Amino acid sequence: MNSQNTEQADRYLSFMNIDCYKHASDVIECILEVTKDERYNNRFWEAFKAKIPQCYYENKSDEKVLYHICSSVFYIEELFEQSGHTVGLELMTTCEYQCC
Repeated sequence: MNSQNTEQADRYLSFMNIDCYKHASDVIECILEVTKDERYNNRFWEAFKAKIPQCYYENKSDEKVLYHICSSVFYIEELFEQSGHTVGLELMTTCEYQCC
């Protein structure tokens, strides 16, 4: 086997070649976009947004961002489903399956 072909992402072994911070940050961006619409913003989302780790805003890779997303997978999926935000739902699915 060619050693150059070992660049595959594999969460079950090491999370090598998976940018979980990027996945989680992309999901947060979608949440912020959707919750600008008052129909999808409520006390839960206000509390969720208040708890977004500062490292996200500083664009510093930190597992706190991923933990914040992974701890609310079902709520986030519901938000994207209700709002019809298919990109957010796809990003959440990728993040969940590869990183959470």
